[in-house]
Amino acid sequence: MVNARQLLVRTIVGGLCVTAVVAIAALLAGDLGGTGWRILATTSAISFFGLLSVPVGTLLERGRATTLARGSGGLTLATFLLTLAIIWSDWSDGLGKTWGVFMTLAIATAQACAVEARRRDSDTPVVKGLATGSIATGAALAALGVIGILGEISNGGYYRLLGAVGVLDVLLIVIVAVLRRGTVPARQAYSLRVDGQLVEVAANDFATAAAIAIRQAEKDGAPVKRVERA
Repeated sequence: MVNARQLLVRTIVGGLCVTAVVAIAALLAGDLGGTGWRILATTSAISFFGLLSVPVGTLLERGRATTLARGSGGLTLATFLLTLAIIWSDWSDGLGKTWGVFMTLAIATAQACAVEARRRDSDTPVVKGLATGSIATGAALAALGVIGILGEISNGGYYRLLGAVGVLDVLLIVIVAVLRRGTVPARQAYSLRVDGQLVEVAANDFATAAAIAIRQAEKDGAPVKRVERA
């Protein structure tokens, strides 16, 4: 039986393949007309929103931050439906504003889900703090974006502030990734999923890493049912 993760992966891959086929046909034919470009936009949207849903599926699978994951999934689905409405109808400015707000919120919550999905037990307090900070800057960026869309703000200073927050947001994400890589022990690091929980173990080979990960997981008394490479 195909599980939700496999179905999501197949949907993303299928959307990418259809998008590529339609794009190639458009290039070779010179012009597919309005319907062809709408099909291209639809398949692109399927792939894009499928990718946004990946961290949601990861959190739900692990049973972590499920409220955030469900909220992000709902926003992603709503934004996808609004995107289809814009692609296939003569949309109004009101619909465009609604789409902009939902898209902003969907991206922000997807970022938060991705940050939560990447958390590790081995994270240092500094890394944990910076990761939480990236969620905060993502939320601030979304709030500024929504205010700008609904208020139709045209002030250049406002958008410079929004850009500055965006740069800070990206900076925090990059620093967290660099620090995590820099704190890996000198031995080779192996990424594993132990019953869906992402862990990194330093060992001489994968078998040793798996054994260490299992022993660490079973310290709480619960038997390990699945170990796989991440």
